[in-house]
Amino acid sequence: MSMQGIEAEVTNLFVQFISEFSSDSDEQPASAYGEAPPKDYLDQIESMKTNERTTLYVDWSHLQQHDIDLADAIKEHFHHLEPYLRQSVSRVMASLHEGYAQDREFHVSFFNLPHLCAIRELRTDKIATLISFTGTVTRSSDVRPELLQGIFQCELCSTLSDPVAQQFKYTQPIKCKNPTCVNRSEWQLRNDMSKFVDWQRVRVQENASEMPPGCMPRTLDVILRGEMVERAKAGDKCVFAGTLVVIPDVAQLAAPGERVEVVNKVDARNPTEGVHGLKSLGVRELTYRMAFLASSVQPAEARLGLVSIRDDPDDASAHFTQAEKELIYRMRNDKNIYHKLAASICPTVYGHDEVKRGILLMLFGGVHKSAPRDKTKLRGDINCCLVGDPSTAKSQFLKFVCSMLPRAVYASGKSSSAAGLTATVTRDEETGEFCIEAGALMLSDNGICCIDEFDKMEQRDQVAIHEAMEQQTISIAKAGIQATLNARASILAAANPEGGRYDRKKTLRQNLNLTSAIMSRFDLFFVVLDELDERKDYAIAKHIVSIHQHGTLVGHGAEPEYSVTQLQQYIRYARTLKPRLSPEAARKLVEFYRELRQQGESDANTGSYRVTVRQLEAMIRLGEARARVDLEPVISVRHVVEARKLLKASIARVEHEDVDVDEVLADDQFDDELARQADEAERRAAAESGKVERSLCVFIRSREEALGAGIQQRELVEWYLSQQEEIMSMEELAAERRLVRQVIQRLLSTDKVLMEVQTPEGVEVPEGLRQHDARYLSVRPHIEL
Repeated sequence: MSMQGIEAEVTNLFVQFISEFSSDSDEQPASAYGEAPPKDYLDQIESMKTNERTTLYVDWSHLQQHDIDLADAIKEHFHHLEPYLRQSVSRVMASLHEGYAQDREFHVSFFNLPHLCAIRELRTDKIATLISFTGTVTRSSDVRPELLQGIFQCELCSTLSDPVAQQFKYTQPIKCKNPTCVNRSEWQLRNDMSKFVDWQRVRVQENASEMPPGCMPRTLDVILRGEMVERAKAGDKCVFAGTLVVIPDVAQLAAPGERVEVVNKVDARNPTEGVHGLKSLGVRELTYRMAFLASSVQPAEARLGLVSIRDDPDDASAHFTQAEKELIYRMRNDKNIYHKLAASICPTVYGHDEVKRGILLMLFGGVHKSAPRDKTKLRGDINCCLVGDPSTAKSQFLKFVCSMLPRAVYASGKSSSAAGLTATVTRDEETGEFCIEAGALMLSDNGICCIDEFDKMEQRDQVAIHEAMEQQTISIAKAGIQATLNARASILAAANPEGGRYDRKKTLRQNLNLTSAIMSRFDLFFVVLDELDERKDYAIAKHIVSIHQHGTLVGHGAEPEYSVTQLQQYIRYARTLKPRLSPEAARKLVEFYRELRQQGESDANTGSYRVTVRQLEAMIRLGEARARVDLEPVISVRHVVEARKLLKASIARVEHEDVDVDEVLADDQFDDELARQADEAERRAAAESGKVERSLCVFIRSREEALGAGIQQRELVEWYLSQQEEIMSMEELAAERRLVRQVIQRLLSTDKVLMEVQTPEGVEVPEGLRQHDARYLSVRPHIEL
């Protein structure tokens, strides 16, 4: 059969496929639907008319199921047969809606191809065939109009030319079709009669998992047309289906120098007619490159089994099957869901439960907020930093987070520059225009950016990510480009202390080579120490040896209860919830923040970073994440208590653990160390006593203003003890009672702040009451509070 006959037959067979195929015809008999089973693609044609779309999406498995020979022919000669497939769609649309089909170009998009190629497998034997591959988008251009067929008007005789197909460059007719006209160069493009289509070029990079050892990642330019534009953004992992084409390397053709140009001789004795395109460039070296014309763009999550955890504003139930929702709610009803989900984080690492809980809350994240009046945005992403000795599995946590999320980028602080982390301005090779190329934080937008060796970053590079960590934007003003880019990513950083080992005698800031501005932007710090503990060392050694022995966690019973896929689905469902603070939780947050501020003020001389409003916002974000773990729409007090526990443990590492002495000091240093600890304990006791004094005096003065009389010491002591919510035992209660009595006695006898007044008339003192507890106290009038 001739090629024309094949083209006509393919057109008819594809029309038949669109008109007759039904995915339910094999499962249900025709009688089950009354008349006939529904036609999948006829229904899609109706939807195209309703939504004013021009692309028909065809599942490749449906075409193979309907006609395997037609599928093979389309796959082998896709580039040649693609115009005839578009004609088939136009014919079906014209038969149903003739008015809508006029003056419209329709397209066919195939998806769900069975075989996925790697970028380095795309060779010349696959040119013009239908293939699919996967990769990560690193750059995308603007959406521009592309001229498909141009109609030109002669400026001498106003005759319109035939449609001129464009060949990689702006191509004009070489001669007017009016035989009496001699025009060969004066043309005007008729925009109203020419055919344009939306056009976009994206650059796709090979996935890290597909690269052979010792190889650099390959890149490929992908051309998107029509409704496919803006489907892929920088950082997305996508599956592209389409065909390979060979185009001349325009950048190389335009390069001056060594290439020899041989121009065809055109004169009156050797005239040329018709259309000229590449011939006008002359004959040069065979400098070509491959590009990919995409027929469809599909997110890799749907094809490769990955699960995106980005916030979805739509109803969560629309994206989950009934079986998945039943599994999620069955997991929610587990009382220990919080601890079991934390145990599923990096199960090959033994222990570090506190770190796993922090990373789990970071994956769930807080709620992004935007003020309706001034459009001020508050970040909901949680930033964590792991600090500690070498060989404490910090990098393992980072690698695990990168492996389980599709939009997670791993970077090393030592080998990354400010431009590599944020964004850089480069010049496009073909157009010569400046464009923005995404860095690690932009590529991880709506994901997590894992930065290892964070303390090894240069000072100027750390400053570059200040804006990205708090405002979650990246501002660029270079080469005439002024732009603000989104970087809505959580940052999970790992840092080693100065000197290689964490020094307990120093504060966290002294151990780290980080500025206060960077440290305050992290919501949680986890100090991981390599301590000598015989029982713990034995458990870790047994755990590691079992993994090497069996290859998996199943061999020694350490398999987590929930798999990574179940964890991903649960997180994705939970991130659609937007929990709100209850009044009780809001009051608790204010109390906890006041306590942290007072503790930070009393320990201001220890060199630890100050507690700021960012720590209050961190508690709110952690509380929202904790409520999401339980799939609850309201943040309760227990969620806030857990958030405060994590945050206080992070700060306590800075304030208290650093003063422990775990090494034997020399005899001549031991006394100095004891004296230093005694002075420090005295300063802390004085600060604690000062807080007690202020609270007692303020309460006595307010009582005097309200009732006009003093207060009995017993009543004053009982009031103070009722304000101490952290007292958990009778021993702590007795110690606090002794402390407040000592403070009252000092205020009376030494500081002369309080004075003893007469017992009010009519008041009887109970028998058996101690003399000191029975007296009435008042603040001296000249004391200003």
